Amino acid sequence: MRTQALVAEKLFLYYLSMGKIYTGDGWFITVHGNEHPPVHAHLLHPDGKAILALDGTVKNLGVPAKVVTAARCWVVDHAAIVTAEWAKMNNPRKR
Repeated sequence: MRTQALVAEKLFLYYLSMGKIYTGDGWFITVHGNEHPPVHAHLLHPDGKAILALDGTVKNLGVPAKVVTAARCWVVDHAAIVTAEWAKMNNPRKR
């Protein structure tokens, strides 16, 4: 049983680290694989999550507005990083 718990924990940590492109103050931005257009990043926060698209679309599910604003600014300022990670994560040969 203990071994299964360790494997599950390692898989969970691996999943969290995949596509992580920025860490803020208690939150982080990731890009997931097998995603749908438009190009977007995921904001993960203890209070919720949000999707921040490069086209300006934001879908917020519980993240404080101040954090969404900070993360949105980062995504806009670093669009090239988001796009490059998107291309890598959504091309199985580059993962």
